[in-house]
Amino acid sequence: MELASSKEFERFESKTQLLRANLSNETFAMLQPCVFHAGEYLYAEGETTDALYLMLEGNCKVFKLLENGKSLLLCLYDDVQVLGEFELFSDPVVKSNVQALCETYCYALSLEKYRAQLLADNSFLQFVLRQTCAKVHRNNNNTARNLLYPLEQRLAAYILKTQNGGQFFANYTMLAEYLGCSLRHLLRTLHTFCARGVLQKAARGYLLSDLAGLQTLAKGLD
Repeated sequence: MELASSKEFERFESKTQLLRANLSNETFAMLQPCVFHAGEYLYAEGETTDALYLMLEGNCKVFKLLENGKSLLLCLYDDVQVLGEFELFSDPVVKSNVQALCETYCYALSLEKYRAQLLADNSFLQFVLRQTCAKVHRNNNNTARNLLYPLEQRLAAYILKTQNGGQFFANYTMLAEYLGCSLRHLLRTLHTFCARGVLQKAARGYLLSDLAGLQTLAKGLD
């Protein structure tokens, strides 16, 4: 993690203004710009933390390491998020790993220095509560989808949501964890999509060759 200057964050002005609108002037003045590089941990499970982060831009994965040695992907973040609220309200021992997947820009708040002020700031607490409610709603939806909808439907919806200019590319090991299936099952389903003509294998990822076909597959989740 590196500290950054306010000038580096000028390109995130609209998101900074969103925070400014939801935080008191006193809390906003406490924010320290910082950046995490790909692979760096914002939080490591089992360690103690002194920081709460307001993520502005980037991509992070949240995961736990299970006793059998496997990794359980809990969710992915790619927009404005509050990170570390559980450690703010309870003990400072981190409950889940949070790792940057690319350059990730945040504002940091020191819990050691500012915990009392933050817990007395109604504007800040309401903002954190709204963010936490949104996380719970999103995670409940993801769990319900993984339990109740077939992989083809979930994968088609994910492709439509994350495609860029008619092209889809992902870390397929991580995507399999996110969708709650094996890597082999995921790759087999992508192969099926190609055989049906809704996707076309490209040098890097897949091209969306039949958008309407994908939308039909994703119906109910799009």
